[in-house]
Amino acid sequence: MNTKHLLSITCILWLSPLRGMSQTDSTTLHERLVDLWEMEWEPAEATQGLEALQHPEGLEFASEELLERIDRNQGGRRPNMNDLSYEEAVNILSLNDFQYYQLQLYIETYGRLYSLHEIEAIEGFTAADRLRLAGLAVIEPPPRRHPTFRELLKGGRHVFWVRHRQVLERQDGYDTTRPKHYEGSPAHVQFRYEYAISQRAGIRFAGEKDAGEAFFRGAERRGFGHCSGSAHLDNAGWVKRAVLGDFRLNFGQGLVLGSSMMSGKGSGVDGVRRFGEGIRPVATTSESRHFRGVAATVGNTRWAGSAFAGEVTESRNAALGGAVTCRLPRFGLSGQAVCYGDYGDSAGVREKWHAMVHPRQWNAGLAYHALIRHCLLFGEAAVNEKGKLAALQAAILPVTPALRLAVLLRHYATDFQSPMGNGFRTGTNGCGEFGSYLAGHLVLSKNVEADLFADYYRLTWLSYCTDAPVQGFDAGAGLTCRLTRNSNLALRYQWRTRPSNESGDPRLHRLAEQCRHRFRLSWGNTPLPCLKTKTELNMVFNREPGKRQWRKGILLYQDFSVSLNRPNLAFALRVAYFDTDSYDERLYAYENDVYYAFTIGSYYYQGIRGYLLMRYKVQRFTLWLRLSRTRYLNRTDIGSGLTRIDKPHKTELKVQGMYRF
Repeated sequence: MNTKHLLSITCILWLSPLRGMSQTDSTTLHERLVDLWEMEWEPAEATQGLEALQHPEGLEFASEELLERIDRNQGGRRPNMNDLSYEEAVNILSLNDFQYYQLQLYIETYGRLYSLHEIEAIEGFTAADRLRLAGLAVIEPPPRRHPTFRELLKGGRHVFWVRHRQVLERQDGYDTTRPKHYEGSPAHVQFRYEYAISQRAGIRFAGEKDAGEAFFRGAERRGFGHCSGSAHLDNAGWVKRAVLGDFRLNFGQGLVLGSSMMSGKGSGVDGVRRFGEGIRPVATTSESRHFRGVAATVGNTRWAGSAFAGEVTESRNAALGGAVTCRLPRFGLSGQAVCYGDYGDSAGVREKWHAMVHPRQWNAGLAYHALIRHCLLFGEAAVNEKGKLAALQAAILPVTPALRLAVLLRHYATDFQSPMGNGFRTGTNGCGEFGSYLAGHLVLSKNVEADLFADYYRLTWLSYCTDAPVQGFDAGAGLTCRLTRNSNLALRYQWRTRPSNESGDPRLHRLAEQCRHRFRLSWGNTPLPCLKTKTELNMVFNREPGKRQWRKGILLYQDFSVSLNRPNLAFALRVAYFDTDSYDERLYAYENDVYYAFTIGSYYYQGIRGYLLMRYKVQRFTLWLRLSRTRYLNRTDIGSGLTRIDKPHKTELKVQGMYRF
C-alpha cells in the first residue's frame, strides 16, 4: 500500500460517521441500485456487453425478486407486526436483527401490539422507524394457525399481465433481402400469470418472445422462446416450503448460493450484508441462470433443512445439494453445499440424474451471524473441489443511535469459482481478491443525513482489461438534506482509481493508473399532493490509463409525475440532455417503467432523450403505456450489425395490461 492510499484510509476512518439516507422509500432504493450499477458493471466483461453496445438508450435490469418486494409493499399484503417472520422483517421492512429480537421479546412479555405508537417503546426503535413502518406494515390480531379450507380459498388471488414492446424504427435485421436476417417480427412479447392461495400455496407461469425470434414457426414451433414456471407450498406443518419448477437459492452471504443476491458496494452500511432467503420460487421472464427441478425446506422457526435437485438453466449443468440452518434469538448458523455435473449435449432425464450423482465441481460453505448487545457480527467461509478458499467477515456497529459503522474483510483465493454464488467482491469469478471495506452512517440533524464508504482491494490474478495483479481504491460520499416538508436535496460523489491496460500495442499491455470521478446532484419537490418533480445533474470525469487528458460526461434531466384519483390516472415524464466524450463516460439514471419492468438508462455520446409513461386503472384492470425516444446530435446511425438503425434516433413503445381478480 502506497502513501496516498494510507492517507486516504486514515481520512476515511476519521470521517466515517458520514453515511447516506437510509432506505425509506422506493426512490431511495432505486438510487442505491444506480450506485451499485455504476460501481460494478463493466459493459464488455459479460456476455451482455455486445447487447449493451447495440442498445444505446439503456439496459433493462432483470431483478424480478426486487420488483416483487416493491410490489408487495405498495400494492400487496402488508406484513403484520404481530405475526412477523424473520424474512419479512429483514427483506420487506428492513429491520435489523436487534430490532427483530426486541420486537419478539416485547410481544412475548406484554402481548400483541395494538397500535404502531407502541413501536417507540421497544428498544432499538425510534420515531422515524414508526413513521416508516406506518406505510409498510399493519397492526392486526395474529391469524389462526390452522385456517379452514374455506378461509384459505377466500384469500386467493389471480394476477395476469401481458406486455408488448417494440422499436418503431426499422432495423437492418428485419430486411429479408439481406443474407442474414431475423426470422421473426420486431415485437418483444412477455406474459405472466400467478395464482396465490392466502400466502400458503401458489402457481406461476411466464413466457417471453424476444424481438426477432420466430413465433410458433421456424426454430420456435412451440411458441415462446423462453418459458418459466413453478408451483409452491408454504407452511404446511413441518414443510416450510416445497417448490416444483423454477427456483432460486440464497443462503448465507452468497459465497456458495446467492443466485438472486445483489452485488456491489456503493450503498453504505445497508449494502454490506446479504440476507439468505433460502428457496424462492420464480417464474421469470429473464433468461438469467436459475435452478429448475424440485426443492424443499422442512423444520420449524429454529431448525430447518433444505434439499434441492435439478438443472441450471442456460447451461449444461445439473445440480444437487442441501443446506441446514439454525436460528436462535441472538445467533444463527447455516451450512450449505452444492454439486455440479456436466451432462454435455444430452437433455435426457437419465443423463441429467447421472450428472448429479457424478459431480465434477462442488462448493461448500458455513455462514453465521451473532448479535452481541447492539453489535452484529456475520460472515461466511467457503471451499471448492480444488481446496480453494473464500471468506467474508463483517461487523455492523451502532456506536450511538445516530451513528453506525460497518467493516467488511474479504478474501477469495485464485481459482475459487462458485457457479451460482454472488458474494461481496470486486473481481470476477475465479479472480483472486483481498479487500477491506469501510462505511459509516450519521444523522447530522433532524433534516440532514450523510454517508461515506471506502474500499481498498487487491486482485491477485488477471481480470477484465487488466493483464496483471493490481491494487485498487474506491470511495464515495453522500449528503441528503430535507429542505422543507416537501422538498429534499441530495449530493453524491464517487471516486475510483485502479490500474488498467494502456491502449495502443495489442500484443503488449502496460498497466497505468485509471482514475474516475462521478458527481450527482438531485433536487426533489412536491409542490402539490398530485405533482412531484425531480431535477438531477450527473457528471463524470475519466482519465484513460497512461494519458493526462481528462474526458467528461454530463447528464441533466427533469422529471414530472402526476397522480390523479378521479379518474385513477398517473403520468410520468422525463426530458434529458446528455453529452459525453466517449462511451467510457456513460452515465446511468433510473427510469420509471411499466409494471414488473426495471430500467436503468445508459446515456452516452450527445443527444436528447425523453419518455412519457401513462397508467390508467379501472376496477381490477390496469393499463400502462410508455413511449420513449432518444435522438443523437452527433450520430447519423445507431447500433451495429442486425440492430443497426439508419437514422439518428430510436423510438420504443411499450404497452402492458394487467388484470387482478
